Amino acid sequence: MIHKVVIQNFFSIADQQEIILKVPAHTPDLPCFQSSRAISEERLPKVIGFFGPNASGKSTILRALAAAVEFAHVSVNFDLEAQIPSFQPYMRKDWWDKPIKLVIDFDGRLNAGEPSFLFRYELHITAHEHTRRGKEVSYESLSYAPKGKLRRIFERIRQAVKVSSEFEIKDNDPRLQSVRPNASVISTLGQLNHRLSMSLIADIKTIQTNIIALDKAQLNPNRMLAYYAENTNCLKDLNRELRRFDVGLEEMLLEQDSQGWFAKFKHSGLDRFIFMDEESSGTRRLIDIFPRLHYVLETGGIAIIDEIDADLHPLLLPELFRWFNDSGRNQKSAQLFFTAHNPPLLDELEKEQIFFTQKLTGKPTQVYRASDIKGLRRTPSLMNKYLSGELGAIPHIG
Repeated sequence: MIHKVVIQNFFSIADQQEIILKVPAHTPDLPCFQSSRAISEERLPKVIGFFGPNASGKSTILRALAAAVEFAHVSVNFDLEAQIPSFQPYMRKDWWDKPIKLVIDFDGRLNAGEPSFLFRYELHITAHEHTRRGKEVSYESLSYAPKGKLRRIFERIRQAVKVSSEFEIKDNDPRLQSVRPNASVISTLGQLNHRLSMSLIADIKTIQTNIIALDKAQLNPNRMLAYYAENTNCLKDLNRELRRFDVGLEEMLLEQDSQGWFAKFKHSGLDRFIFMDEESSGTRRLIDIFPRLHYVLETGGIAIIDEIDADLHPLLLPELFRWFNDSGRNQKSAQLFFTAHNPPLLDELEKEQIFFTQKLTGKPTQVYRASDIKGLRRTPSLMNKYLSGELGAIPHIG
């Protein structure tokens, strides 16, 4: 589970913004909160939503998470001279040469089967806007807190890497010479069979997102259907939900031809199958995001879904939240991070689960938590308070 995210100088965010997820001790004990695996007395929300006007920076927060995950996982595959994708400083000249900074605090383990500890991954990317050097890593570190205080496992300042004994590698190990200015220590060593880096990457793979680079991505239809064909439990669970969500839809069936996999849908009262492109956009959207949600619920991972409310009826979205809040279905403490525009969703969440983004004209993004608004009660409706302008982060037209 993620405890905290710190973002500075990233797209629409200039000054440091902290997304602190810890639930205050006086907050009621509700199903939407879960004790941290690393710090049992600390509770975290299972579902976290970001709300605000268009272009206010909601997606920027999720993009920062997705960019850090991608970099730690696959940056070793970037071409030697390639620019580091998905990182851009705040586009004002006094920020151009300052580092982009991302910090993520999360539950993690050094070895499978061992207790969880609080970990911190910190990454700084410097963008040399006026030189041919492009973007490079100026700082990268991984720390953990086995006894309550963070201690570094490795620290990298540009190309100089220092490691601790926990990293199971020495400072003079030749594999460290393979780390390029545009690649992560973790990603590089993972490819070179460093055990701890490979373990970290295995955990990173449990993070699922629909964000790729600067945009949302849908699964390639053939790959998506191949995934369902290979993961029959996922297909079975999808069909159960489709029967609940889509009136009259009985089953999605998979077949394969020379072009690859295709889906056909059996509907009660119809004499022929319906094919994917004939289904509603809401049904197609659920089929697209379901593997990601199903996977993190099975593995205890993290789902990062931008615009979760796109094409889905607002009455169906609370059901997705209930999957995460249900301790029987979410036995491994999976988390869901999402952005949305539908104000009724505010009444499906507690104020500790809600973050607002606002961006005044000519100013950078500001992020704040609903529970930090002085005097804000849980009831009556948070939606009504938001629509009245009482909570801020609403669009101003004209």
